[in-house]
Amino acid sequence: MAATLTLLTDFGSDAGYGGAMLGAMLRVDPRLRIEVITHGVPPGDIGAGAYWLAACAPAFPTGTVHCVVVDPGVGSDRPLVAAVVDGQLVVAPDNGLLHFLWQRGRQRQAVRVDQKPHLPAELSGTFHGRDLIGPLAARLALGHLRVEGLGAKLPSPTLLPRLLPEGDAAGTTATVMLVDHFGNVILAVARTPWYTPLPSGVSLPDGRRVTRLVTSYHEISDGLALLWNSAGHLEIAGDRVSAAAELGLRPGDRVRVAWAAQPAPGGGRPVGATAL
Repeated sequence: MAATLTLLTDFGSDAGYGGAMLGAMLRVDPRLRIEVITHGVPPGDIGAGAYWLAACAPAFPTGTVHCVVVDPGVGSDRPLVAAVVDGQLVVAPDNGLLHFLWQRGRQRQAVRVDQKPHLPAELSGTFHGRDLIGPLAARLALGHLRVEGLGAKLPSPTLLPRLLPEGDAAGTTATVMLVDHFGNVILAVARTPWYTPLPSGVSLPDGRRVTRLVTSYHEISDGLALLWNSAGHLEIAGDRVSAAAELGLRPGDRVRVAWAAQPAPGGGRPVGATAL
């Protein structure tokens, strides 16, 4: 029985690129079950693609194959990566799309895909998703290929330095990852499976601060607050208002997250938090 296969791209819902890629996968085997996570990643936004992959992949059954194509380097010699992270299989350009999923994974392996055995007779210089990555993911879902047989082992897929917080035990400077449909501001700061830092506030470049920490949107009631969202990312949210509009924040902006002091494991001096 074939595994479920998903699509996550920046192709948009108002164009046929996603449909063409779906067709190429079904040509491998029309019995495949293919689900779309989203085609709505902003064009070329690798960070947003990495966020949505990490947010959505763990919800799928073990063994699901995720075909992720946000590929501004298409047509170049940029490599492809195949990985297994906590039972979820991913095939993608190795450009940072696995950043968050990989960093939070407990059991993980990755390989650099040797593309030569999988090249089609005709390969478009602008649509590797249709011609190469999609059919490769389909064969993985069918069990015709295994991740470990696709190429040389990698210690890690490519990560995105711009999304790594910069700081110390007192606080960190972090990037605004994306603004979601509700206007919530999602930061490139994520909890690990082993530790949940405690934020004491987020400072904006103009000096404003958001300091209230809640556990659900219902608790906000008015104004803005911080919370750990369902994907494990630190988020600034409002009560039926756009936090992004209220604060004038956009993807790529930088903010300062301050950490509350917490007791060190086993006692000792209080320590701040670290984040991915």
